[in-house]
Amino acid sequence: MTNDQPITRRLIFRLAGLAAVAVFAVSIQYQPSSALPIFSSRLTNRESVRDSFLPTSGQRALVATLPRNTVMLRDVHSLLTTPKLDGLTSTSESTDLESLSIHTELRTHREFSSLRPTVRFTSDMVPGARKVVRRGEPGITEVTERVTLWSSVIVNRQLISRVVMRRAQSGFIVAGPPRNVAEAMAVTGIRKLVAVYAMVATAYTAGSAQAVPTGVTAMGLPARYGVVAVDPRVIRLGSRLFIEGYGAAIAADTGGAIRGNRIDLCMDSLRSAINFGRQPVKVYVLQE
Repeated sequence: MTNDQPITRRLIFRLAGLAAVAVFAVSIQYQPSSALPIFSSRLTNRESVRDSFLPTSGQRALVATLPRNTVMLRDVHSLLTTPKLDGLTSTSESTDLESLSIHTELRTHREFSSLRPTVRFTSDMVPGARKVVRRGEPGITEVTERVTLWSSVIVNRQLISRVVMRRAQSGFIVAGPPRNVAEAMAVTGIRKLVAVYAMVATAYTAGSAQAVPTGVTAMGLPARYGVVAVDPRVIRLGSRLFIEGYGAAIAADTGGAIRGNRIDLCMDSLRSAINFGRQPVKVYVLQE
């Protein structure tokens, strides 16, 4: 009986120690007041709420012993209050987008157009001289459109009407013969030289024009200075020309004696035709 008493006592002490350790471990693992701080009804401002989430030294030691997948209440608060962008924490402030307004309105504007002035060459003026007989007037057209805007940006235009307020009128200029082909191209607005011919030129007047009635050319134009007769097999009728010693011209007439490299130049008067006589010239074809 005396031999069994120390053994029994030692066994009881061991069991009591193990029980105490188990109770302590369980109390630590399931102690909610230490692991998860709870909002107190006494917290009345943001500062007290923020301070309630700051762990004490004992809580920090306890957190170190918790499993890695344990979610603390302060972590949940951080997830809810911290802005995120593509999985990364964003430090920039949010930007508010302006609302888009869509509306349509009618707009009216005027368009202006002009015509190239008509230039008539005459032998009565020195080469290169110009005189404005009538100034041209621009045409005016009133255009109405339905315009669609997104906020302040135009995205569509729809034509409603075009009203001609005034038709354009071309000016009229009288000029002396151009001194060279460059001046002729500048006056006529032609930029391309088609061909150059060496020809023999004669002169005629409106009273001896080929077509009937007298004074009308083969193309129906009135015979005057700047209208010449050509062989259509060499130079096409309607071609724009420059003739040295004569100036700019249009091939608009034919003649029974005009064959091959022959050209007949219309003059303003019989005296001018006689003075010109018969002479070799270079004929520049500017446009066919």
